[in-house]
Amino acid sequence: MVLVLLTTLFSLAQAIEGMPDMSSMMGGGAGGGAGGMDLSSMMGGMGGGAGGGAGGMDLSSMMGGMGGMGGMGGGGMGGEPPPDPFPPVKSDVKFISCSTCKTLSRRLHSEMSKWDAKITGNEEALQGVVTKMCDPASETGAWISEYDMLESDDGKTINLKRKSSMGECETECKTIAEACKEVLQESEIDLAAALYKSFKKKKPFDVKTLTAKLCTSDDAWAANVQGGCAAGVPKVPKKRKAGPAFKPKVSIQDKPAMGAAQPSDASGFSIEPAKPGAPKIDPASLGEL
Repeated sequence: MVLVLLTTLFSLAQAIEGMPDMSSMMGGGAGGGAGGMDLSSMMGGMGGGAGGGAGGMDLSSMMGGMGGMGGMGGGGMGGEPPPDPFPPVKSDVKFISCSTCKTLSRRLHSEMSKWDAKITGNEEALQGVVTKMCDPASETGAWISEYDMLESDDGKTINLKRKSSMGECETECKTIAEACKEVLQESEIDLAAALYKSFKKKKPFDVKTLTAKLCTSDDAWAANVQGGCAAGVPKVPKKRKAGPAFKPKVSIQDKPAMGAAQPSDASGFSIEPAKPGAPKIDPASLGEL
């Protein structure tokens, strides 16, 4: 029995020894790479085409190569976000910084009457609300879209003019928002602290005092903003082109619904505009169908 078992094991060992190992068998494919090839080099060989280079590529580098495929927007598969079709004109910000600061002050004073004790009694909450004043996408910052950048007759200055309705937040709206953010970036901490103290003393600022402290006094909180009121508004260069016209915002109700049913008369027949020259038909004369 022992002899039979030893003979079987010896025969099996010879059979295994005569077979090529898996790595060399895989390496002997099309293009015949040099020597055996493990899984990572096999994957590298797949990336190298039928020529089968000797160097392998591990799984991570292979996946990295897949990630390098051109995606939408010229980036990888993730890609970069599409560019803003209506970016702010940052070179215009200094021409409207003073007007924006004064407008912000008036709008801020108007909002103050809506704040409850949770806001007026917490300096951080105050700062959070003030920050949103310059975000046209927020409820408190929506005022920005109501204003148009209007060039003076001599073209030397740009003023903010309030329109009768909200507009689409495109280039000029975003430029005003940019100017508003620069004003707040300079004054936000002092502004929030002063508002908090005024509410704590139960003596909130009136609009004139708030505007002076924020914009117009020599030591105003936003005095160091480029183009600020205290420093003097720079003149607009002659080569600057006038901005786009104000575009009123179209509400959803004003847009015709897709697939909307045609109006009908009392008989239930649809009323469609008559084509030129078409004979008029009285629905009552058609009788019952």
